[in-house]
Amino acid sequence: MSRFARSLAALVALSLGVACHAASPTPEAAPQARSTTHQTRVIILGFDGFARRYLDTDSAPALHAFARGGVTARWMIPSFPTLTFPNFYALATGLYPDHSGIVSNGFVDPSFDTAFLYKSPVARESRWWGGEPIWVTSTRHGVRAATMFWVGSDAEIGGTRPARWHHYSHAMPFAARVDSLLAWLDLPASERPRLLMGYFEEPDGAGHNFGPGAPETQGAVVRVDSALAQLESGIRARKLDDSVDVIIVSDHGMTAVAPSRTVYLDDVVDSANVRVDYQTPLLLITARDGDQDALLARLSRLPHLRVWKKADVPARLRYGTNPRITPIVGLADVGWTIAWRHGTPWHGGGAHGYDNDAPDMRALFLARGPSFRPGSTIGEFPNVDVYDLLAHLLGVAPARNDGTLAPFAPVLR
Repeated sequence: MSRFARSLAALVALSLGVACHAASPTPEAAPQARSTTHQTRVIILGFDGFARRYLDTDSAPALHAFARGGVTARWMIPSFPTLTFPNFYALATGLYPDHSGIVSNGFVDPSFDTAFLYKSPVARESRWWGGEPIWVTSTRHGVRAATMFWVGSDAEIGGTRPARWHHYSHAMPFAARVDSLLAWLDLPASERPRLLMGYFEEPDGAGHNFGPGAPETQGAVVRVDSALAQLESGIRARKLDDSVDVIIVSDHGMTAVAPSRTVYLDDVVDSANVRVDYQTPLLLITARDGDQDALLARLSRLPHLRVWKKADVPARLRYGTNPRITPIVGLADVGWTIAWRHGTPWHGGGAHGYDNDAPDMRALFLARGPSFRPGSTIGEFPNVDVYDLLAHLLGVAPARNDGTLAPFAPVLR
């Protein structure tokens, strides 16, 4: 059974209050999601680079209290590659990067002959973004959405934007972002969104600069923990505890790196003879002369680097069919980076982008609110399942996607 069919089956089962092994309907007979008489609102917070293990090792009192009163996943499995843009968009669409088209933080689309770079204004162009993110799905069903910096939400996708949204601004304090989310809850009923999405770039920044175990990274964990505490205080002050579901996710984890663990491409290839679309720890590379076999053979001689033709990328990574993926794909071993000897030296203490099966890449998932059974746990699941969960909580029918609602069946009321 496809993941799409399983998702529909789970949705039917939850709507009827029966077990989730119900027969799956055809797409044409897809049921409408549950009706929500109490109009529950959904707030999802994304903490960039929040490794699952931080919840167990770092001081985060608001997160710990939240977890005790809600749902905690053993861990969430990020999509490959374990980079920010592919994963926050996978959470929003339920599509693996190979299917959404956001295959990396940087890539080239051969049909456009143009490069996508996640920090560039070009990323706001509609043409890059495939699939249907949850704010588009909800809007199509008449459910208002508002986004605070969520990946992709400042581009018009499918001819639609959220009712309220912001271009990303690193300078905007976390407290101001939370104030904006709370202010959206104060809007008149005709304008008030039922889906609110907020993005926070820590502890990813600190993890990159100082390493995942550094005091500075622990301080960044406290910083996002404080943002959660502020949000929860605002929800309580508005007496909305019984009508707001809050979900907390991260896109990937973080692992320690060091200059001594570097793979140098110019030990086997001349930089003038290749085009590199993305370099570390994911390598997207093309031979300029078209001899991809020869390039693969040369790269295969490097230690701590796995390389494949795109068609031979391991099936479990669900990566390699999109035309934006280069003919040759490489991946450094966990803790190793890829560089050129004549390039800029690596100065950071942490990195991600590795195999999504690596324990250090495990992501965070927590949820609490009237739709969830308090004090419950679930096993690990792929992050593409979050889209179906959001659609269910909002009472809207999901677009086709790679996820399923099934992992959440035991903890949904």
